[in-house]
Amino acid sequence: MAVILALITAVVYGIADYSGGRASRTASSASVTLVGQSLSFAIIICLVAILGDPIASTHDLVLSAVGGIGGSLGLLAFYKAMSSGSMTVVAPITALVGTVVPVIWGLASGERPGVVAYFGMAVAVLAVALVTDAFGIHDVKTPLPIVAMAVTGGLCFAIIFIALDHTSPDAGLWPLLALRSVSVPLILVVVLISKKPLMLHGVSLKFALISGVLDSIANGSYLFAARHGLLSVVAVISSLYPVSTLLLATTVDKEHLHKAQWVGVGCALMALVLVSVG
Repeated sequence: MAVILALITAVVYGIADYSGGRASRTASSASVTLVGQSLSFAIIICLVAILGDPIASTHDLVLSAVGGIGGSLGLLAFYKAMSSGSMTVVAPITALVGTVVPVIWGLASGERPGVVAYFGMAVAVLAVALVTDAFGIHDVKTPLPIVAMAVTGGLCFAIIFIALDHTSPDAGLWPLLALRSVSVPLILVVVLISKKPLMLHGVSLKFALISGVLDSIANGSYLFAARHGLLSVVAVISSLYPVSTLLLATTVDKEHLHKAQWVGVGCALMALVLVSVG
C-alpha cells in the first residue's frame, strides 16, 4: 500500500509541478504559489470538516507548521527556477536533493530496508543524476542561480517529507491543514512585499488552480504512504516525480531530452520495481 501511494504521489506531484511551472512563465511565481496553495487550503478545510477527525496533538500541528514553512519557501524557489530555466533540468535537481536528505534522515533514524531496496535506491539516485545531467552531457547549460534555486526547493521539500513522516497515524488530515494554515499566509506576505500583480487570468490561472488541486492530492497520498512505509523507501519512490514532469515538458512543450536523460527515465522505472520488491 505504501509503495502504491508513493507512486501516486510521484505522478501527481510531477503533473502539479509542471502546471505550476507553466503558470509561472506568464505570472509571478509568488502569485502562482498563492493561488494554488489557497485552493489547496480550501479543499483540505472541506475534507477535514467532512471527515470529522478529532483535532491532532500539538506535536503534530507544530511539526506540520514547520513543514508548511518549508513547503511554501520550496514552492517559491522551485516555481521561480522552473520559470527561468528548463523544466527537464530544474525538476530532477530538486528531486535529487529532496530525496537524499529524507533517505539519510530515515537511515540515521534506524530504518533498514531490504538489500534489493538499497540497490533500487542507488539506481533511483543514478536516474535523477542522469536526468539532471549531473555528468555534463546536456547540450544546454543551466545558470548557477537557477541551480541554486532548484537545490533550495529540494531542501525545503525534504522538510515537508520529514515533518509529515513524524506525525501521528491518528492525526487524520490535520497535518495538511496545519501545513497550509502556515504556508498560505507566509506566501501572501511574500506577494505583498514583492508588490507584483496578484490577479491571474487565462492560462496562468488555469495552471495555477490545477497545481493547487493536484498538490493537495499528492500531499495527502504522501502523508498516508509515510504512515504505512519506511521514510527512506517512500521518499525515494515519491522523488520519481520528475519523470511525469519531463514527459509533459517533452510532449507538450517540445523540450529536448538528451539520450542519457532518457536512460535516466528508464532507470527511474527500474528503481521503482526494485524498491517495491525490496
